[in-house]
Amino acid sequence: MLIFVNTNADMPACLNTEQKQAKKAMQLAELHSGIPAKRAQGPRTQGFFSRTMLVTLQDSKEEVIQFRPEPLDVGPFKIARQALGQVVPDIELLNDEELEREHIWTYWMNRIPGKTWSDGRRGGGSKALVTINKSLGRILSRGYVEGNSANVVDSILRPHLEMLLSTQKSEVQPFREVAQEFLGKLDQLKRLPLFISHFDLNQVNILIDESYQVSGIVDWELSSLLPFGMGLRRIHTLAGEFLERKFHMPGEFEESERGFWEEIFNGVPVDVRRVLDANLEAVQTSVLLGTLLGAFELDDGKFLCNPVMVSALPKFLSYRIPFLRGSDPPYAR
Repeated sequence: MLIFVNTNADMPACLNTEQKQAKKAMQLAELHSGIPAKRAQGPRTQGFFSRTMLVTLQDSKEEVIQFRPEPLDVGPFKIARQALGQVVPDIELLNDEELEREHIWTYWMNRIPGKTWSDGRRGGGSKALVTINKSLGRILSRGYVEGNSANVVDSILRPHLEMLLSTQKSEVQPFREVAQEFLGKLDQLKRLPLFISHFDLNQVNILIDESYQVSGIVDWELSSLLPFGMGLRRIHTLAGEFLERKFHMPGEFEESERGFWEEIFNGVPVDVRRVLDANLEAVQTSVLLGTLLGAFELDDGKFLCNPVMVSALPKFLSYRIPFLRGSDPPYAR
């Protein structure tokens, strides 16, 4: 179970202020790089599970030092960086006996330039959304990983779906029938290639440059290898958005969404493209299954759900990818 860090007070005494975090981060960055640190400061928005410091070295290079009250699985970071390249930060565990005694794990990452999607898009007009989504699609097209989807389907997706069907939670009941249908279609997903799939692909974890090109994708913890399509379920909120707890499609939604998919399909290796083209219905099932399971996430064997996301789920589950719907609208509802 993830440990939340709501305020600095949730950190041990040696790190319970921003000043203490900055001082320690500068010390660790200097030890790691061998270059004196000039300053350190927190980002505009801190994460829910850590405290992060941005450290500037004497040579003006910037590094990231992150303090966490639980160990981080760096495996997904490594896989994502190998597949997607330098848009994914490098990461290392730093050993510090003082912090380890306080049950704090410390990680170094290189700083990726750019602003968060939320901040960088401001003032960019309608075309900015289209440009960002196309750029993101080009990057995610490189996410292919050697391996077989069959084991993931049988060991992860099937148990997750079966647990969803067995729960008596009232929020799940309207979706039992569609969940049962997905259970019968699971074997289709075994034909799809594996892709590294970001657990929480959103506007905070995506960085963009001044030209609205994606410069970085961060926070890969809990990410995993999944059949193609499952990790792309966030297209609803990458091209659209929630306003006042209701899903909204801006005027450029479909241009953004179609551009996203076209860049992905055009960017994958030729042999992977052949598999996808031959299994478009399986891709469709994978996207919708990812949408359903993403709305009812597992945490320590229990289901958690976002009521805002669940309210939009009937619409999201009517979605059809562009290669199957043709000129029809994205949603049937």
